This record gives sequence, structure tokens and C-alpha cells, in this order.
Amino acid sequence: MRNASVNHHLTNVSWGLGYGSVAAIINYFLAFEVYGSVTILLGQMIVFLALFTRGLTAAVIAALMASAAVYLYTQNAFFFITLISEVLTVYLLYRRKVPILLADLLYWVLLGIPMSYLYLPTVLDLPTDFLVIIMAKLVFNGLLYTALAILLFQLVPKSWRVVPMKPVSDSLTGRIFYLSFLCIVVTSLSFSFLYTVRSAQQIEQQIVADIGAKANSLREVTEDFVTDYVVAVRNLRDSMASLASFEEQLELMALTQNNYPSFVSMLRADANGKILHGVPTDHFGEVLTQTSTLPDIDDRNYFQAPKATREGYVSSAFRGRGFGTQPIIAISEPLLKNGEFLGIVEGSLDIPELNRLVRRTDIDPRYQSVVVTDNDNQVIFASDQLNLIALASFSPRNLLNLYTQDLPLTRLQNRDMLYTQRLNKYGWNIYVFSSPEQLTQLFAHNLIVLFVFLILIGALFALVTRRFAREITRPLESLAEQLNHDTDLPLAIDQSEMSREVRTIADNLISARKLMVNFNRQLQTQVQEKTADLEKLNGKLEKLAREDGLTELLNRRTFDDLAEQRYHEAMATRKHVALILMDIDHFKRINDTMGHPVGDECIRMVGLILKEYFERKGCLVGRYGGEEFAVFVSEVDDLRALAKEFQDALATSCQVEGQVIPLSMSMGIVEVRSSFSGGSFRRLVAHADKLLYQSKDSGRNRISIETL
Repeated sequence: MRNASVNHHLTNVSWGLGYGSVAAIINYFLAFEVYGSVTILLGQMIVFLALFTRGLTAAVIAALMASAAVYLYTQNAFFFITLISEVLTVYLLYRRKVPILLADLLYWVLLGIPMSYLYLPTVLDLPTDFLVIIMAKLVFNGLLYTALAILLFQLVPKSWRVVPMKPVSDSLTGRIFYLSFLCIVVTSLSFSFLYTVRSAQQIEQQIVADIGAKANSLREVTEDFVTDYVVAVRNLRDSMASLASFEEQLELMALTQNNYPSFVSMLRADANGKILHGVPTDHFGEVLTQTSTLPDIDDRNYFQAPKATREGYVSSAFRGRGFGTQPIIAISEPLLKNGEFLGIVEGSLDIPELNRLVRRTDIDPRYQSVVVTDNDNQVIFASDQLNLIALASFSPRNLLNLYTQDLPLTRLQNRDMLYTQRLNKYGWNIYVFSSPEQLTQLFAHNLIVLFVFLILIGALFALVTRRFAREITRPLESLAEQLNHDTDLPLAIDQSEMSREVRTIADNLISARKLMVNFNRQLQTQVQEKTADLEKLNGKLEKLAREDGLTELLNRRTFDDLAEQRYHEAMATRKHVALILMDIDHFKRINDTMGHPVGDECIRMVGLILKEYFERKGCLVGRYGGEEFAVFVSEVDDLRALAKEFQDALATSCQVEGQVIPLSMSMGIVEVRSSFSGGSFRRLVAHADKLLYQSKDSGRNRISIETL
């Protein structure tokens, strides 16, 4: 007996090694060739098939081997935990007669998703929306490979099975529906994921093509822009070589600047780097009045490079000195005569002018942004939403990209951004960034469509399988229906349709059916009576929970909940709202001199007047406690006038047994008309309460109002 148990255990170990080898090979090559994701569909299906056919030992061995294959590729041991815990959970729940597919769903909801949600952010920097999509994908993947394993189990030879799988339902209808539903789940999930992958690839290709085309366009724009001004400086240099007169050279330089307005200044320097003259002449004249001499530029690269190479030079971006501090790019050309270096001609190109040129490109600001840097990685242009400082050093840092393999990923302003890079002939980097929200929105949309699709298909298959099973279970259903509806007539069931077992059941039920139906009728009558009583009681309780019993206005808790909800909606839509806190003046005197019944009647009358003046206009009105009331007003133009009308009406409206009891009301009103990000609803209440006490302190029967 002991030897048989050992042999059985060794057999399961051997089977586990076999299943594990298949799962490991599938996992490793799928990870290596395709995605390297945390869950590998076919490998996990093999693990669960091992669980269904050979038991827990074989499944754990297969899970370890499959996890090891993924670990070799990802260097992440978390997959060991998720897969083995999934196998153990499904096994334990199935032993407690929970259907396998439901057991796997429970695992992901109760263990798998919480563990992954806590672990993944520690190793991957993911935005919340994409993390939610990953969680949903894990659940759908888990259901898919579990359903595949159950279906494949039906095709496995019985000689392979040592663990009997109990049917999910004792009814024939339930079994037919369960298997049909598994088929549709597998088909739906498979086609959905194929469609999602295909759609994602198309979106990726569109993003790659779009930002690539825009990057190429920006490269050409920046090159052409700078090249035009390089040619302008070169032509000026050539023309000046033929002019000996200082005035003529200066006039030609001024004419060039007028024709090329992006030059903020132009200058002519001698062979020692001393500035001889420049334009605009008023700027140079102003410098001369301050220093008596023009500054030397022999330390500037745009002077040293042409002097050393005898060739034109385009500098990196820098801030000017002497003639302004705005960011500029220096374009210089050497002045030569018979090979001798005589100096340079230089034009300072205005970077803001380049910015205006770049802004005219068709960049979609909702998803896209642009950064242009010079050959020293200094920011020349950046889209406004990036908040990058001009001439600041910029070089994107690549992150692990789970969105796509076609583009690198970086993070700007706490947002994940896909990007492409181009280099123009001046060494400038053109970066075009695109948000991956288009991809995440596509995945989210497809997951929602898949969920709805599964519900509809499940409902459809429920109808189809019910009709199919009806042909088989018709005699039993007819018997049950007859016994439930009419016990006075004989059973209208064709004996030829009933099997021997069904006839035995029918004979036993006939003798007890009348007693059962009578009992059910009595029970149904009692249930209906109790249900009616409970519905009335629930209605009363719901009204008491929402309203003040005396005035039938909203009680404080309900008013605060509804008013806070309306307040946040108004802040989001920028609608005018106001909160009024009011208190009956000297109400204690009425209770003390005339009695609490009269005081209650006055409070009730105040509630009626509040309904007339405010509630009918769509405002929320509530009794805040005792003699204090609150009103939440939406889009009332002249609130002070409306409050004054209410005060005037209140003065003579409270009558008790023919006697008019004059009442006055102090109010504190806070209107929100422009400060739509001013804080929480509680702060609004505190502000109104402060104004209410201001009205009381200033003599009562006052309206203190403040607009935010």
C-alpha cells in the first residue's frame, strides 16, 4: 500500500515535470519573441491543465518551471508568487465546490489584483489609468487561460486524468450552459485581444508616422530658417568686400537688417575682435555714449571660429551682452582679402522669432508638444505646456516603455510621453512628444466593449441553451409547472414522454401537491401582507431620514450632502452659487413668553415661507437646527433683493390663533461669482456663519453679504 502511494506520488512528479517543461518552453519563447509580459497565456494554460488532470503536486512543479522561464527573461521573481498563489487558491476553492472559472475570478479580485497593484508601482513608474488597464488585462487573461484549460481538459484522454473534475451543475441545463459559455468566453476574449492588439498597432503606426512627419517638417523649417540668414550674412560679407567706404558698408548692413527682421543686431569687427560699427546704429550709439568704446568680441566663439577656420560659423544659443540680453544665435562670416583675415561680419538671430515660426506647425496641443535644442542641448523652443526655461539644458531620459516598442518613452511634467527625435544640419535636436493617452483610451474602450459583449453573449447563450435543454427536460418541467399552477385537475402530461424515474416522481408528488399548494398560498398571503407593511415603514423611515419632522424641509445632514454636491458641480462648470445661513432673532423670547407650541408653529411658518420664496426657484432649503435655516442658491441675479423680500414677508406671516407674531431674521450670505477654486464647501459654510454672526452683532434683522 505504501509502495503504491510512493509510486503514485512519483508519477505525479513526472507528469508535473513534463507539463512544466512544455509550459517553460512556451513561456520562454513567447516572452523572448513577443512581449515578455508578466502573464503568458499558453504557458499558464498548461499549468492549469496539469492541475485538472494530475493534481496539486504536478501543477506546482509546472508552475515553478513556467515561472523560472519568465524569470530568465524578466529577472522578476514576482511571477513565482502570482502563479503559484493562483494555483493554490483555485485548488482550495474548487475543493470547496466553487466552480473553477469563478474560483479564478475570485483569486484575481481578492488576491491577484491587490498584490499586483501594490507591487507594480514599486518596480514600474506607471500612471494610474494605465495601471488600471494592466489590472483589467490580468483578470481577462486569467479567465481566458483558465477557460482554455477547462475546454482542453474535455479532449484529454481519460487515462491521463487522476483527479476527477466534478460537474459545475447538477442540472443538464446548467452543464450545457457552462460549457457553451466557456466556448464563447474563449472565442470572445481571443478575438477581442487580437482586435485590441491590431487596433493598438494601427494607432502606434499613426502616432509614429504623425510625429515623425512633424519632426521632419520642423527639421526642414529650422534648417531653412537658419540657412536663409546664413546666406544673408554671406552675401553681406561678399558685398562689403567691394565697398571701401565705411558709410556705404554701414548702409548696406542696415539694409540687410531691414530685409531680414529676425536679426536683432549686426556688426563688423576687425581682425583683433574690436567692433568697428554695427546696426541698429542707435543701439551702438547708446553703447558708445555709455562706455566711449565698443566692447571687444575676441573671446566669442563666433569670432574665434571664423578666424581659425576662415569659414562661416553658426553658434549655439546664448544671451547677448552690450546690445541686449535676449537669447540669440550668432551667424558670422570671415572677411578675407588675399587670404588675409580682416575681421568678421556677424548677425545676431533672434530666437523668439524662431519660436513664432515653430508655433505655426500643426502640433496638436491636446496630445503633442515640441522641444528644439541647439548643438549644446540648450532649449531654443519648447511648447508652453512643458514650462521649460529658454537656454536650459534638456535631454530626455528614456524609461521602460510598456506602451509600444516603436517609440522611446520619457516623462515630462509628470506625464508619460512618447517621442521621436530629428537632427538638423546645424546640430539642433528636434523632439516631438506625443501622449500615450490615445493608446490607453483605446485599451480602455476595448475592455469596456469586451465586458458588454460578454454580457450580451452570455444572455444570448442562456436563451439558446435553455431551449435546447428544454427538449430534454420537458417532462420534468411540465410536471413542475402543473404542480405549481393547478392541483384540482389531473396531470396533463403524456405518459409516453415520461421516463420510469419521472413517473415514480410524479406518483409521489401527486399525493402531496394539494397540501403543498395550500401551504404556499397561505405563506404567500402572509408574505404579501408583511411586505406591504415593510414598504410603508420604509417610506416613513426614508422621509424621516431626509426631512425635518416639523417643517418638512431637508434636515442638516441631507442638506449638507446635496448642497456640497451642487457646490462642486457649480465649481466645475463655473456657475454662480450662494449659501445663506439665517437665524430667527430673539426666538428664545418667543418660547419663554408664549410657549414652545407657539414657537414650533412659528418655525413651521418660516419653513412654508422659505419654500415659497426659495424652494420653488430650485434652491435647496434646510433646517440647520433649532431656529437656524440654510439655503443653497443657484444662479440668482439679485440675491439681496430676494432675501429682503423674504424678510418683509416673514415680518407679518406668522399667525397663531389669529395673533400675528412679528418675526425677524438675520442672514449671512456668501456668493461665489468668480472664485471658482476657492476651497471646500465647509469653508463656504464657515464663511456664511461668520457673516450671520456679523448680522446679529450689528443689530439683528440684517443681511450681511459678501461676494467671492
